[in-house]
Amino acid sequence: MADAAVQRPRAASQGGFDPLRTGWNLLTNVKFALLLVGVALVCCLLGVVVPQMPAPMRANPEARDAWLALQEADFGAFTPVMDRAGLFDIFHTRWFNGLWLLIVVAVTVCTVSRFRPTARSVHRPQKVVGDRYFDSAHQRASFTHDGGAAAVTAALRKRRYHVEETAERDGTTYLFAEKYAWSQYGTFLSHLALLMLLVGALLTRLAGFDTTLALAEATPGAPVFDKPGPNQIFVTMVNANRGIDDFGNIVDFHSILEVQRGDETVTCKATVNDPCHAFGYKFHQAAFFDDIARLRVTSPTGQLLWDDIVDFNNETVAIPQLRVTNATGDVLFDQSVPQLETDPGELESRSDDIAVSAIRFPVKAGSNEEARLSVAWKIVDGQMRLLVGTIDGDANPLLVGNSVTIGDYTVTFASAFNIPALTVADMPGAASDDGSVALQMTADGAGNDYLLIAGVDGNAIQLMKNQPVTTASGYTYNFTGRVDASGINIKRDPGDTFIWIAVGMAFIGLAITFYVPRRRLWARISPQQTTLAGVAERTTRFSRELRLIGHEAGAGDALRDGDLRRGED
Repeated sequence: MADAAVQRPRAASQGGFDPLRTGWNLLTNVKFALLLVGVALVCCLLGVVVPQMPAPMRANPEARDAWLALQEADFGAFTPVMDRAGLFDIFHTRWFNGLWLLIVVAVTVCTVSRFRPTARSVHRPQKVVGDRYFDSAHQRASFTHDGGAAAVTAALRKRRYHVEETAERDGTTYLFAEKYAWSQYGTFLSHLALLMLLVGALLTRLAGFDTTLALAEATPGAPVFDKPGPNQIFVTMVNANRGIDDFGNIVDFHSILEVQRGDETVTCKATVNDPCHAFGYKFHQAAFFDDIARLRVTSPTGQLLWDDIVDFNNETVAIPQLRVTNATGDVLFDQSVPQLETDPGELESRSDDIAVSAIRFPVKAGSNEEARLSVAWKIVDGQMRLLVGTIDGDANPLLVGNSVTIGDYTVTFASAFNIPALTVADMPGAASDDGSVALQMTADGAGNDYLLIAGVDGNAIQLMKNQPVTTASGYTYNFTGRVDASGINIKRDPGDTFIWIAVGMAFIGLAITFYVPRRRLWARISPQQTTLAGVAERTTRFSRELRLIGHEAGAGDALRDGDLRRGED
């Protein structure tokens, strides 16, 4: 009775719930793995179909609220629910990262659980099978031949099989032979590659860093990280280069950078495909900008009020290119015409705004006397329509490519294109109450860059490079030139090594699996008949190989029609 009482709790504990074993069985279950992959796929599809919040807005509450307000037009009352569920930022939610972590764990468990059976199959294969297997195997061959086991062994070893005699009974010899036993690790290697790939992606997500800075020449170093600290890195643009060949084609983009952390400075070259390496980060060339001007402004007393770059930030305005000739064909004017002011029209919207400007040119070649024409234009249906005439005369309409004669001059509307244009607030010397002026940067007929500032002292001033202009109110403006800049992508990706290793492992594993498949066979050799039966991938056509082995052992009845290829007889 005492023994029975002792045994009952033990039996109950053996049949009770084991959470570790249950979890292990679940993680090694193929259906559960497919479910995880399916859920991850659906989440990724949702991340593509559902708009995702731009990165700069995630940490800005006001911008985030404004973006969510825009989504209410599409999702209505479901917008707050979707936001709380993280559907607008799927790839950065905890549940999505947890899902991938669970997949990594599942793949790890599957890989680990396969290792021992794989190693056991490679190093301790089943060497003995029952006689019934020789009659029922899917891949088998039977034949008669002279020479017995020695002939079969020789034929197998000729094909690089490892041969072992396992038994001999009643005149019948049993052999076990295998080839490329190690190739079974190829499948394990492929599973390990998948694990490495997932780990690499997870490391990139959790520990990676990626940002892009716009860096201009002749400006102070820009910090890489938002928060200051002892490991802060500063990047200075030494030279942003755009290489152009003799035909005007762009052939190269690269940047010379100074990367500084503490007292240590690294100078290096960054291109699109060949990044600069410094302090564990990669610096890639991501973009090139040449719509930046450097402007210097001093007060009437000589005090420096402004010494900074003006980044037009890809903002542009459309302007015309005009050419003026006289009756003898002399070219008196041939350059772009920047906008001096705007006629707002009658509507509150800007749909009827008209750009207004004027051009000056010598009345004849070499003359100091100037003529002047007024120019106005607007964009209608994506096409610039131009009006040109004398200051007091009628305006003549022009389209791109057309010409009109005004007095002694022929005006040709050569082309229309965009130039950098920007409204800058709080400009010293501005005539407006809010201190705003309009800046445009273009080039004259000789290709020399200049900066046009409209709204200073009520007039527009044209600044050629390093030719200061002082206004009536005493402010001096100096355009020191166009500044080149580059977009530099700064990245740290601790997972890329894992990913590259995973790709290599996957390639090797698949190559082994498909091109060097394992072959195992068992032979039953008697004086009356020899039977070979084995296991191999279907792609090997193993039954044919078994018949060829019989043929090479001297059997005349082993082959079927079509078994022999050229060079095998």
